[in-house]
Amino acid sequence: MSSHAYSTELRPDTTLRQFVMLAGLSTACIGFAMILLLPIERPWRVLAAIAWLATCTHDLIVIRKGHRQCRRIRIQQDGGVQLLSPDGCWFPATILSGSIVLRGVAWLRFEADNGQRFAELICRKRPQLEAWRRLQVIWRHLGAGR
Repeated sequence: MSSHAYSTELRPDTTLRQFVMLAGLSTACIGFAMILLLPIERPWRVLAAIAWLATCTHDLIVIRKGHRQCRRIRIQQDGGVQLLSPDGCWFPATILSGSIVLRGVAWLRFEADNGQRFAELICRKRPQLEAWRRLQVIWRHLGAGR
């Protein structure tokens, strides 16, 4: 008897994506201000603040590009991932370290075969409750196998 493939399909939420971008922007601004208040020589503070802003800007651009290229996330029981692009084609990706699934929220990081990175904040919601339960089961099995 053949077994059915066990997977889940998640749809990222626009509101959560906006929250991630706003949190990243806020962190960049707060970090910039804190660096400028450090008790070190002014040229070093300015250099550190510029480096901080450059790093934050790069990370936010990568996250935003990922948001534009990912409409849905399909995760298989073996940890295989496929992402749905805006043109309707699924493409393979891998789960990156730093991904975490908790009881009601998940932070998922992926990398596509072409090197593009993705990060999604997913929350448990009524419309996706079955998909969320499947994610929980898959995640437990992935963790047990590592």
